[in-house]
Amino acid sequence: MSDTTVLNVKIDKTLKQQAQEVAKALGLPVSTMVSASLREIVRTRSVTISDEPRLRPEVEKELLELSKNARQGKDLSPAFDNINDAIKWLKAEVKKEKLA
Repeated sequence: MSDTTVLNVKIDKTLKQQAQEVAKALGLPVSTMVSASLREIVRTRSVTISDEPRLRPEVEKELLELSKNARQGKDLSPAFDNINDAIKWLKAEVKKEKLA
């Protein structure tokens, strides 16, 4: 027997339709999206209500660090004239990472 339960909520009809469209585009049932949202609320013990999309704090922190490094010229690839040189450089970088 399944360990699931039914959750009935009243929401705006337009919101429901929009959520169904997003779910369809993602290839997910709406119930999976609702479950994921509830898990996030339980995990973080918070609800963010905003009219602007926000990144998760850990993602925002990482992007800020990457941006700072880029402004300082760190962790940037050189410019390439052709795809073969780019692939050669990437392979060398991967090899260095494996040795580190």
